[in-house]
Amino acid sequence: MITEFVGVTSPKMKSLKLLYSLIRKLGAVRINILSEMTGYKHTTCARLLDELAQVGLVQDSGLGESSGGRKPLMYEINPNAHYLIGVEVTNLYTTVLLLDLSLDILGSKKLKMNEQCTGEYTLNYVTGCIDQLLAEHHIRREKLLGIGVGVLDPIDPERGAIHHHPFKAEGWDLNIVEYLTKQNNTLVLLDNGTNLAALGEYRKNHWKDRDSLVFVSSDMGIRCGVIQNGRMVNHKHGMEDAFGHIIVDMHGQRCSCGSYGCLQAYSSLPAIRDEVIRQMKRGKYSSLQEQVNDVEEIDFHHILDALEQEDPLCQEVIKEAAYYFGIGLSNLIFLLHPDVVVCGGTLVPKSLFYEVASEAALKRMAQYPNSHIEITKATTDYNSVAQGAGCMILDYFTEEILP
Repeated sequence: MITEFVGVTSPKMKSLKLLYSLIRKLGAVRINILSEMTGYKHTTCARLLDELAQVGLVQDSGLGESSGGRKPLMYEINPNAHYLIGVEVTNLYTTVLLLDLSLDILGSKKLKMNEQCTGEYTLNYVTGCIDQLLAEHHIRREKLLGIGVGVLDPIDPERGAIHHHPFKAEGWDLNIVEYLTKQNNTLVLLDNGTNLAALGEYRKNHWKDRDSLVFVSSDMGIRCGVIQNGRMVNHKHGMEDAFGHIIVDMHGQRCSCGSYGCLQAYSSLPAIRDEVIRQMKRGKYSSLQEQVNDVEEIDFHHILDALEQEDPLCQEVIKEAAYYFGIGLSNLIFLLHPDVVVCGGTLVPKSLFYEVASEAALKRMAQYPNSHIEITKATTDYNSVAQGAGCMILDYFTEEILP
């Protein structure tokens, strides 16, 4: 039935879709609450819920607390009614997740990107992972709702392709949506990865009681995704990385964009790598010296591995990068006034990056003690984008998407 929610014209189907969406948002909920929120009579609401239950989309979660009489039934979505695939493609890794309808991760596969990872090679890998994940969890193909794909680089929606791809391998000038659709015979959607990370974090953890959220990340670039009034805000004019070009030091280092003092020039992975190399050339010791013959051979994977080993030089560089990130983050908070800020990306689980950045931001916000803005880590470490990509598929069927 869930596939019938798209483009509905029947009043009854609209009512079923509304009830499903509310249960998805609220979690286990009593029928009288749903009746109050929709304006439907109790008997009408009960009949519609029974229809959703008969097709397996919702289920009884058990008895709720007594209100003096008969204990009310609590309804929740059935997370195993269908399944979702979420994919993130970056120049570091490609991640494939199998998700249930609660956006819980049931299984994952990851490909480290290198010179052999052409567009076709990578997308064939994704399809192979989907086959493996479905087989490992004994899930029939018809239970798969679709494949969501998130990329961190500007996309061409009409061609379903990535603009100016950053990959080491060639062959990325292809229609990702068309390619995966033909291979998997299912719905495929493509969108900006940071927006999808914001969507996934919001739907999974904050939808019930928050209206706005900002997701920020520091990887190869510095980006943010925004949820306002419960909806994903789409970037216009290819400005997905605008957060990275907030000025944190107007007399500072030159950025790749040509300006001086951009956050990108201090807190991105390329900037951190450049600073580590610069410090090593000045004579500072790092365990990285034992891994390469020439410091210029140091790549991002070397840096990330050294952070896991708590290399002193890399830790020192990370702390400074995180401090500048916190300054940029506080500027963003002052501008957008979100209810919650979620910090994700490659660096957050690897080091003190989150602690230093959040502390710097909160110190700058101390003059507004009543702001009550929460700053928190992403809940799935490296999987926020792929999880949000799967969420995009479910939203396609169950939520009213604004143009």
